Amino acid sequence: MIRTILAAMVLMLAACAQPATTPAAAEPEAPAKVDWQAASSPAQCAAISGTWRPICMMGTPACVVTYADAGKACTDSSQCSGQCVTSGMSAPPESAATGICTANSDPCGCFQLVENGKAGYPLCAD
Repeated sequence: MIRTILAAMVLMLAACAQPATTPAAAEPEAPAKVDWQAASSPAQCAAISGTWRPICMMGTPACVVTYADAGKACTDSSQCSGQCVTSGMSAPPESAATGICTANSDPCGCFQLVENGKAGYPLCAD
């Protein structure tokens, strides 16, 4: 029950995120974001080069897309196709941090986001 509530809270927080601003001309172009959540069938998932598979503890089938920039150093999720996270959830929250781009769109597991060069609080989603 607690895990379900935590997962719902993570999803609500993600929905409240501020929209990305347009990058300045001097900044490199942000990676393309794949709308893997819009794929509601194995065929739609395959069309965006995803894999339809069970995710999280409940094993709910979902589209999982692998990102080309996986493992790239980052200081904000706008620099990644997925999310920018710390490696090993080792950074103190709100401290300066450099992260890595996530490998795929699977939203489950424990992670610590890096936004604007600062580590967030650890989160776990099942």
